[in-house]
Amino acid sequence: MIVVSFAEAARCLGIDAKTLRRWLAEAQQPLQDHPADGRKKGVNREHLERLARLHQRQMLSPSEPPPPVPQASPPMPAALLALPEQISALQAQIAALHQQLAELTSRLQPHLPPLASPAVQAQSSRRSLKPASPAPRSRLAAKTPRKPVHVIPRVEYGQDGHYVVICPRKGWLPFAPDTPEWFAWVAKQSSFRFVGKLGHFSAHHEWLVPNGAWRAHRQIRNHSHNVRLAPNQELTIAVLEQAAQALQAHLA
Repeated sequence: MIVVSFAEAARCLGIDAKTLRRWLAEAQQPLQDHPADGRKKGVNREHLERLARLHQRQMLSPSEPPPPVPQASPPMPAALLALPEQISALQAQIAALHQQLAELTSRLQPHLPPLASPAVQAQSSRRSLKPASPAPRSRLAAKTPRKPVHVIPRVEYGQDGHYVVICPRKGWLPFAPDTPEWFAWVAKQSSFRFVGKLGHFSAHHEWLVPNGAWRAHRQIRNHSHNVRLAPNQELTIAVLEQAAQALQAHLA
């Protein structure tokens, strides 16, 4: 069985690769493994001739590319061949220089001044030492620490359609608005943040007002806007949402 490479089969039929794949699919003729390289696919010679007769194509003779001729390695340059000899000569010169340096040191040794005693060296080192100047005080250390930011509780409308009460110290509180626990909690607070469906604002407890009335405040475009709320026992979610909608209208 003769298997022709896929590219050579397309060249023999004078068509491109896409057309050859379509013809093989229509004739239900699968590709074969190439005998020279199992990673490549080819076309059986008999199937190729059958495709040529079926589509009235004149086949060209397949021609496999000649095997590559191994090229001889180029000769090494003369400079590389002479490199070992140059290295040996340099090593000999270095050894001779070391010997000359040793002889010169032995000749100069009697003429060198005697070394100072350890006591004299310690005395000279004390004279050279000076008291270190104190390090400059850092400007950052002189600044007073900033006061911690005051975080107020938060009443927020969640994605599940329920309102939650979040305390900055205790976290999520286990009660819902408009309950007895809610009104008892409101009576003890001085302020909280409300984020509802229709808007948001900061609620402040006016202790001097009878029955503990509340006030909604929001800063919009450098202007302060306030809305009167209800007393403690009447501060419901409906009242808060109505105030949020009224403040949100100032943005229009």
